[in-house]
Amino acid sequence: MNQERNDLEIANETMVMTYLNILKYVNHHCEKNQDPYKIADHVFTNWIKATINNQQEDTNNE
Repeated sequence: MNQERNDLEIANETMVMTYLNILKYVNHHCEKNQDPYKIADHVFTNWIKATINNQQEDTNNE
């Protein structure tokens, strides 16, 4: 069995850790009447969109 990690596994782990870090921050800083998961989901999806847009711009500039 090959123990080397491929790029997809590393990217998936990075995304999970990023989401968990956002959720941890939101849990610590949101108001009691706010849903931390809804806020974390919103921030995370915006982060993903920005990342994809930046990668597309980098590809177009090459």
